[in-house]
Amino acid sequence: MATTFLPDDSGSTQRPDLLTGLGILSFINCGLFLLIYGLGLLFTLGLRAVPEDEFMAQMNEQMAGMSDMMGEEGAAAFEELVPLFYHGGALLMGLLLLRTMARFIGVINMWRGRRQGFTLYAAAQVVGIFLPHVVLPWKYLGLFGPFLALAFVALYGSQLKRFS
Repeated sequence: MATTFLPDDSGSTQRPDLLTGLGILSFINCGLFLLIYGLGLLFTLGLRAVPEDEFMAQMNEQMAGMSDMMGEEGAAAFEELVPLFYHGGALLMGLLLLRTMARFIGVINMWRGRRQGFTLYAAAQVVGIFLPHVVLPWKYLGLFGPFLALAFVALYGSQLKRFS
């Protein structure tokens, strides 16, 4: 498919350098996380074949060996997240996989110079900040991930005038 960008001040219709850099970073990020979330979805679906009591016993055994490294706070988080992961892990991985697929499709469209790619990408990024909290408690929201997502939306948005 042909790329179509609106001309810049000098009349060039080439893909802007900023879009090239952002696109490469986004392709790497999306490719990596499509793999991670895809494997995570398969793992969490397969996990349902293990009885919950057996799974919890295995996780507690693993945690006992790492409790010194994790500290008290890490151990408490582990105890909170393991049941959530067992019961809602497939939903979480599925939602994250869908969000990453939407981001990837948006990046492909922006790479080709299409404005609707930005809309899809921005929506996936903004909704994706809150989407994991269908499963996870809000205290796991974090700051760096949402900040980075919004920064990429802003950087891509700065190039809107060049999309057709």
